[in-house]
Amino acid sequence: MEVKQSIINHFQEVRIKKDQTVKIFEINFTWEYTNLFDIISKPIFLKYLNMKYKKEFIKKTVINFNETIDYLRNFNKEVEQTIWDYLIQTNNDKIIYNIYEEFLAFIYSSTKAFINDVLIEQIIFWNEGIEIKTLNNKNYDVDLYFKYELEKYKKSFQNFIFKKLKILQKEEPNNSVISIVIQAYEENLKENEMKLIVLKQEALIK
Repeated sequence: MEVKQSIINHFQEVRIKKDQTVKIFEINFTWEYTNLFDIISKPIFLKYLNMKYKKEFIKKTVINFNETIDYLRNFNKEVEQTIWDYLIQTNNDKIIYNIYEEFLAFIYSSTKAFINDVLIEQIIFWNEGIEIKTLNNKNYDVDLYFKYELEKYKKSFQNFIFKKLKILQKEEPNNSVISIVIQAYEENLKENEMKLIVLKQEALIK
C-alpha cells in the first residue's frame, strides 16, 4: 500500500493541473481539481461556479450535484482497488508501475472531461429547470441523458481495465485468475454496450 500511495502522490505532484477552465453557455467557468479521488471540494466548486453564473443554486441542484460527486468518488475508488488487485497478480514491478500510472492518468483525464463536458452543463440544467437538450438535431430528456452519460463514464473504465488485463495475460499466460476475469469482462462489456444503447434510446424524445 505504501508503494501504491507513493505512485499516487508523485502523480498528483507532477501531473495534476489544479486550475481548470471551461466555456459553457458562453460563460467561462473556472474550478479547482483537488486530487484524484476527492476530485473537487464540493462547496468551493459551487462557489467558483456561482461567481460566474451569478445565480443562487436551488436545493435540488445542490443535492443532485453532491450525490453525483459522491457517486463518482465511490466508483473511482472501487475501480482503483479492482485494478490494483489485478495488477498484483503479477510480480513484474515495471508492469505494475506503468499500468497503474496509466490508470491514474485515465482517472484524471476522465474526471476532468466529465466535469467540463457533462456535469457543469447539467448543473445549469438542474438549476434552470431545463428538461430537454438538443444534440445533432435530436431532442433528449435531460435527466435520462445524464444517466446515460454516467453509464458511459463507467463503461470507459471497464474498457480501460479490459485492455490492461490483456497485457497482464501476456505477462502471466498461466494465471487462471486473470483468464477467468477476462472472460467475465468480455461478457459484461457486451451487456453494458447494449445497456448504453437502450439508455440513449430511452432518453430520446420521439
